[in-house]
Amino acid sequence: HKSVRGILTNYAYTLPDPSVPGRLSIWFTGGTIEPADEDTESIRAWKKLFRTVQSDENEDQGADEARHTAQNILLGAVSEPMDESGTIGFHLKRPIGGHSSAFVDLIYMDDDIR
Repeated sequence: HKSVRGILTNYAYTLPDPSVPGRLSIWFTGGTIEPADEDTESIRAWKKLFRTVQSDENEDQGADEARHTAQNILLGAVSEPMDESGTIGFHLKRPIGGHSSAFVDLIYMDDDIR
């Protein structure tokens, strides 16, 4: 039984932190998740896993609605429809992160580059 592998790409923007020199604050705005393997069997398994095949079963529709509701409440995330390649996009209604919450500190190895 082959496992399903995916690639998660996050989209964000950065700004200099006003309080800490050399720190960039990060705000995450959305991203994509897509299958890592491009063969037909992997794509089919990926689509089945993420329930993209339309189903008449009420349980599947209810589970899908519950997932969307949880995304909206927890993250303000809005899913976009899956494309033919299996890529699912999402965006956040309000970016997550910011000063003192999500950041990266820059370290310069060369005094001339600073």
